[in-house]
Amino acid sequence: MLIKEAENILVVQLAGLGDMVLATPAISALRQNYPGSRIFLLTNSRAADIVRGSEDIDEIFICDTVSAFLKLLKRLRSLHFDLVINLYRIYSFGGMIKMLLLFTGIGGKYWAGRDTDGRGFFYTFKAADALGGSRHEVERKLDIVRALGGKVDRIKFKISYTREEEIALENLFKKEGIDKQNALIGINCTTVSPGRNWTREGYQGLAQRLVTEFPVEVVFCGNKLNYNIMGDFRAAPALRVKDMTGKLTLRQLVVFIRRCKLLISPDSGPGHIAASLGTPLVSLFGEGEYEKLRPYGEEKKVRIIRTPLKLITVEQVLEQAKQLLKEYA
Repeated sequence: MLIKEAENILVVQLAGLGDMVLATPAISALRQNYPGSRIFLLTNSRAADIVRGSEDIDEIFICDTVSAFLKLLKRLRSLHFDLVINLYRIYSFGGMIKMLLLFTGIGGKYWAGRDTDGRGFFYTFKAADALGGSRHEVERKLDIVRALGGKVDRIKFKISYTREEEIALENLFKKEGIDKQNALIGINCTTVSPGRNWTREGYQGLAQRLVTEFPVEVVFCGNKLNYNIMGDFRAAPALRVKDMTGKLTLRQLVVFIRRCKLLISPDSGPGHIAASLGTPLVSLFGEGEYEKLRPYGEEKKVRIIRTPLKLITVEQVLEQAKQLLKEYA
C-alpha cells in the first residue's frame, strides 16, 4: 500500500548527467503517485539543469561538496521530510557509510532506496538490487517507487528546456554559420572519463565521410576540448563541418540534440539525452556495463557498437549511421 502521509519528499540523486536522465522516469512516477506532495531534489550542479523547471520537482538543492551539504543541512532538516529516497545504487562499504551519514543528517520519517547487495539495510523501504545482473538502471530506480507501493503505468522521460534556450541556440547557429534548415548530424566527442571516449582521428574521419557522402551539416558538440577537433579537413567539405564544443549550455545542448537527424556519441550524458528524446543515436558503447546502462529509448532508433573503443572503425560507425539516416532522415 502506498504511503499516504508524504507531504514533503526528498529525492537524492548525486551522480552524473546520464544518471539524472535515467532518473527522470522514477521522479515522474513519484509525482504521478504523489500529485499533492512537495517533491524536492538533492543533486549536483552537473545534473541539475536537465530537470530545472520540471513540473515534477518543486525545488532543487545543489550539493557538489561536503561543505555545500553542511550549508544546506539546516534548511533540509527544517523541511521535516516524510520520505527521503536515494535513487542511486550503493557501490561499496564506504558509499554505504556516506549515504547512512547523509540520511542521518537530513532526518526524515521514512527512508527508501536500493538495497544493493545488502548495503541498503538502513532504508525503511528497500528495493532489491545488486551490482551484477542485467536489469536496466531505469527499471532499478522505478523499483523504489514500486517498493513504496506506487504504480508505474509507463516509463516517461522528462528533459527540461525553455523557449529562451531555443532562441539562444538559433542565435548561436547564426553566429557559427550553421543553417538550421540543413539536416544536422551531431557528434558528441567528449566524455567525463577519457577512457570511455573514441579517438580524435575516428571522429575527424567520420565527419569527413559524412559530409562527403550525405547532404548534411556535421556539428561537433560536447565539453570544451584541449585540442582542435576540426583537424585538417579538405576545404570544400569542411564548410559543412562546425565545431560547437564548449559553446553550448546543457539546456542548449538538449535543444540541439532534439533538432538533430542523428547523434553519434560515446557512452555519456548526451547519448542518454538523445535516446530519451527519440533522436536517432549511434552509441559507441565500448565495453561498459551495457545491460544496465545502455541508452534507454526506442530500440529501433538506437544502434549500439560494443567493440572496444580503440578498435571501432569509421566504417563501423558510418554503416550504422547510414541505416538510421535511411530510416529516419
